[in-house]
Amino acid sequence: MTPEPGLGSLRRHYNPSPLIDSAGGRGLALYRFLAIGYAAVLVGVHREHVIHWWPIIVWGLVALGWSVVAPLLPHPTRTAIGAELVIACTGILLTSAVYDPIEVSAGISTVPGVWSASPVIAGALLAGIRGGVLAAVVIAVANLVQAEDPGQLTYHNIMLLLLLGTLVGLAVQLARESQTRLEEALTVSERLAERERIGREVHDGVLQTLAMIHRRGRDLGSDGQALAELAADQERSLRTLISRVEPVAGRPGRAHAPAEDTDLARTLTALRSATVEVVLPPGAVRLPAAIAHEVEAAVIAALDNVAQHAGDGARAWVLLDTDESGIEVLIRDNGCGIAENRLVEAADQGRLGASSSIRGRMLDLGGDAEWRSPAGGGTRVTLTLPVERMAGSAP
Repeated sequence: MTPEPGLGSLRRHYNPSPLIDSAGGRGLALYRFLAIGYAAVLVGVHREHVIHWWPIIVWGLVALGWSVVAPLLPHPTRTAIGAELVIACTGILLTSAVYDPIEVSAGISTVPGVWSASPVIAGALLAGIRGGVLAAVVIAVANLVQAEDPGQLTYHNIMLLLLLGTLVGLAVQLARESQTRLEEALTVSERLAERERIGREVHDGVLQTLAMIHRRGRDLGSDGQALAELAADQERSLRTLISRVEPVAGRPGRAHAPAEDTDLARTLTALRSATVEVVLPPGAVRLPAAIAHEVEAAVIAALDNVAQHAGDGARAWVLLDTDESGIEVLIRDNGCGIAENRLVEAADQGRLGASSSIRGRMLDLGGDAEWRSPAGGGTRVTLTLPVERMAGSAP
């Protein structure tokens, strides 16, 4: 997003945060009163060089009135910061008119003194670093205009204003980000607690009923058997739903994968059925969406082979694992197994389910697929994908 110049753009980026705003607002209110008191002390110290008192008195009353009114505003606005900048710049420019010109040339303190930093702090509270630096630049220009021959002290004060705007703005931005993450963590914690409560109620009621239907339905003939299988399928779905761990919330950025990434673990969860079990790692497994789709398609093709060739009553297990080397998906079944060289023969016959739909997909992704059929029966299909293709890794 391209930032818009000027104080007019600050308001649209204002993100209210009661904790940060109240603490910063109280600190700024105290600073205004202390700074106006210090400005009065400086005027008193240099009273023998004052040639016009009434502008100093009028400016002092205006600044004091603003110091009383500003904390009563609900939150910083561009209008409020603009008004405070006008007050500060007016006081700076009055310095040349109220003091002896010789003292002005010598670098006497401006009428506002350190009070002129108030709008810099207010800008930082409103819009972070950008708001603080922008307000500091405005005050700096007023100081350069007021000084007949800007010296080292003038540039020193300008540098301090810029540093103040930058550091206060940075502190505000970091504090707001921390508060946002804390609120998100509390939200996730509350959702997990609610899920556990609902899970207990479902376990004590619905799951027990479905389990009883599953047991009793087997003794009620073919219709009862179908009902029992349906109840078992729904029981597995409910158990998956109430036991699934919520992902940690957070803002887009370094703590999150990009929007085009997909959680492969969550994708494979949808493959659970009465004859397919899916075992997943505890956390999310993020992959670019296109790669995750291809891996899912390879797993579905392997499960289709189980349904077609493993025999009646065969069950399948899908196990997803990840480590520093990459990801591994194991599809295992307890069917009749696969004959040696059967895949080569199938490819020669033009049946490319395994060589193309499964291994071909994995090879295109930079991974591989291999088959094993132990002597005891069943088949194991292992899909591997190197770590460089995982989300967040170097291409």
